[in-house]
Amino acid sequence: MASPAGSLQSPHSGRSSASPHHQHQQPQHHDFAADSIPVETLVQYLLDAKRSLSSIGLVLRANELVHNARVAHEESVILAAQSSFLRRGISDQVRILLRIRKSMMRTYDTGKREFKLVIKSLDASNSRLEDTMAVLRKRIVDKAFRPPGEEPRDLLDFVDEAQVDAMRDALKENIAALQNTQTSFDGDLLRLETDLRSLSKALSPIPLPTSPSASADQQSLLHLLESMVNNSHAMAELLASLTKHFDLCVTAVRTTDGGTDLARIKAAEASASQEGTSDVSISGVIADQESHMPNPLENISHEDRAQMLEVLSQDASEVEDVLQELTERMQEMETEATQLNEETDRVKATYMATLDGFRVLEDIGSRLSSYVAAESEFRHRWVQEHNTIEDKMEEMEQLRVFYETYASSYDGLILEVERRKTLEDKVLSIWKKAKDSIDKIVAEDAHQRDYFRHEVAEYIPTDLWPGMDEPMRAWRLVPVTRGNEPPASQMLSGSTPSVDQGQIQAAAMRLGRTTR
Repeated sequence: MASPAGSLQSPHSGRSSASPHHQHQQPQHHDFAADSIPVETLVQYLLDAKRSLSSIGLVLRANELVHNARVAHEESVILAAQSSFLRRGISDQVRILLRIRKSMMRTYDTGKREFKLVIKSLDASNSRLEDTMAVLRKRIVDKAFRPPGEEPRDLLDFVDEAQVDAMRDALKENIAALQNTQTSFDGDLLRLETDLRSLSKALSPIPLPTSPSASADQQSLLHLLESMVNNSHAMAELLASLTKHFDLCVTAVRTTDGGTDLARIKAAEASASQEGTSDVSISGVIADQESHMPNPLENISHEDRAQMLEVLSQDASEVEDVLQELTERMQEMETEATQLNEETDRVKATYMATLDGFRVLEDIGSRLSSYVAAESEFRHRWVQEHNTIEDKMEEMEQLRVFYETYASSYDGLILEVERRKTLEDKVLSIWKKAKDSIDKIVAEDAHQRDYFRHEVAEYIPTDLWPGMDEPMRAWRLVPVTRGNEPPASQMLSGSTPSVDQGQIQAAAMRLGRTTR
């Protein structure tokens, strides 16, 4: 038996169009006559109600959209979780890569600074050596030390200058090897930078796991799904209300005299005008209910019928509003489904981008050991070449000190020659004085011998002392000759060469000494 419970209403809807006019009031039975609605109107209500049931397609579509949305949401949650897990792992690996790059950059920068210091020290050492060699080149050896007729020669002519050239060539090779090591390591750094840029480019479209956009996407998906579920439930309840309204219309028509026949006629006319569609076919429904109710006119009271018609009249006025609400909710769900699909596509795109980033990271990982090895090799080779260069620089400094000592030793040689010359002159002076004294003694002796010969020897037989008339034994001072020295004919001449007095004074000034 029909009751007001069959009135159209949308419990979950806030839309005024679907709210029944009698929702907050009870029908007044004494104001509404049981026969106040013509049978033609009741039949029209029935046809409209039957036609409204075709909205079941919207409900089925809504159910399909909700099902698809749930599947998409579940897939999105799984993909988002996998993306987040991969992204965290990638972020950890990226931090490791950045630490490796930082270490390599620190090693490279340290190498560059040390290389500049090495070059600076090397230039300074070479400059000092050049200055010392320039001093040797300017110092002309005094001709007194050299054979007569020889071309003037400087101090540098008497040392092996090829040793300096060989040392410089070796240093150039070490510097070139050091630069090659630096260039090779620079190439490794460049490749690592390229890999990091490729990884950054691959990860740029991927939001961080803790970023607001990542959580916002999930919240948006959940909100859309909840909204679609609510709309689907509301549409199902609206369809249930339309079904109850249709059942009430069937009851009203059957309990009205001539209603059933008129309903069949109107339904047939409507079906014919719509080319045989069954949207308004009610014959099956009428026949089915008639088989269960032998005499509907006898089973409803006048009061119940009046109440039923009042509810029916009010509900009939709301059918179009309910259909409009169903359509609006369907449109809203279609829009939400589109938005949800777009959000899902973004999640999928993020997942695929994360996979691409992971593949790039895997590719970089295959070269990571080579980057670490390159840094270790660079340090090892740098230490080797640096130590070799320092050894060569030490040799260069020792050579410079030798040349400097050589230059000062030449000054010492000049002063030594002067010292020897002075002493030799003293010796010669003594020998000359001695010779003069001897010559005087010899002359006096000759005079005395001559006197003796005239005054005494005439009375002495000559055979008494055969050597009585011989002169005094003569003595001659002859210098000892050594090697290439001139013969002893240069008696009482010095063997030490005479050096220019200006060179002697200059040497003494350089050595901080004074000359006689």
